[in-house]
Amino acid sequence: MSCRLHPLWVFVLGWLLAACAFAKPPTPLLWKATRGDTTVYLLGSMHILLASDYPLSSDVDTAYRNAKQVLFEMPPDEMNPLSVLGPTATLGMYQDPAQSLKTDLEPQTWQRLQAYAQTNGLSELVLSRMRPWLASLTILALETKKLSYDPNRGLDKHFMDQAVADHKQTGGFETAEQQMRILASTPLAEQVHDLRQMLDEIPQFRSKMAQMHATWRDGDADGLYREEAKELKEQPETMQRVIVDRNHAWVPQLDRMAAAVHGNTLVIVGAMHLLGPDGLVALLRKDGYRVERVCTGCVGVR
Repeated sequence: MSCRLHPLWVFVLGWLLAACAFAKPPTPLLWKATRGDTTVYLLGSMHILLASDYPLSSDVDTAYRNAKQVLFEMPPDEMNPLSVLGPTATLGMYQDPAQSLKTDLEPQTWQRLQAYAQTNGLSELVLSRMRPWLASLTILALETKKLSYDPNRGLDKHFMDQAVADHKQTGGFETAEQQMRILASTPLAEQVHDLRQMLDEIPQFRSKMAQMHATWRDGDADGLYREEAKELKEQPETMQRVIVDRNHAWVPQLDRMAAAVHGNTLVIVGAMHLLGPDGLVALLRKDGYRVERVCTGCVGVR
C-alpha cells in the first residue's frame, strides 16, 4: 500500500466492491504458538469484510475446528447494542449542554461537517452532540457501508456466531466500555486532527479501503504493519494507547485462559495486534512460546 491510513482504521483492521469476486480464499494471517502442553492459534482479523471473502482457507477452518475455546478482543456477549449504548452515550457524547462539537472545532471544519451531514442524511443536532472521536467513527461507518463492507461479515463476528452455535467456550480481553475509553482518552486536539483528516480522506476512501483490504487478503503481514506503523509513528501516544498497551495487557490474560482449558485456543483479534515488535506474535515468543506462521502452500511467509 502506498497511501496513509487514518488512525481509527486500526479498529477496522483490528473493527471491494460487492460485485468483486475472488478466485481463492484470503491468505490467512495465522500463527501457531506452542509452549509445553499449551497451543494457541493467532488469527488476524478485519472487522468488516465482504461476502466474497468467504469461504476461508482450510488452515483457518482447521484451526477453528480443533479449538476448544475461541477468544476475541471482546467476548461475544459484549457485542450487542445494550452493551454499547451506555458507554457511547457517556463517553462519546457531550454531557454539558454548554459544550458541543461546534464549539470544539474551527468554523471551517464545522462547516465542512455540516455539508457532509446534509449530503449524507445525518442529523446536524445529533452530530453536534458527538465528541470528535465518535463523529470520526460515524463517518467511517457511513463510508464503509457505501462500499458494501459489512461488520456482520467481519472475521471476528463470523467466528463469534459460529462458536456460539457450536457451543465452544468463548471469551475476550476487554469490554465495550474499555474500548471506548481508549478512544475517549485521546487528547481533544488529536481527536480534532483525526476528524479533519477523515474529512480530507473521503475522496480517496474507496481506493484506500481497497488497498488495505487487498493487503489483508494477500496475507502481507510486513506490508500491513509497515503502512499502518508509518501513520501511527506520527502519533506515538496513539500507537502506545491503541496497540502497545493493549497487547501487553492481553498477554497475561491469554496465558491464563489458554492454560485453563484442555485443548487448543484460537485468538481472533485485529490484524495490527499481531504484528511488529509489540505484536502478540513477538510478545508470545518473548513469553516462551514457539511461534510459526501457518499457511499451507504459501512460499516465503513468516
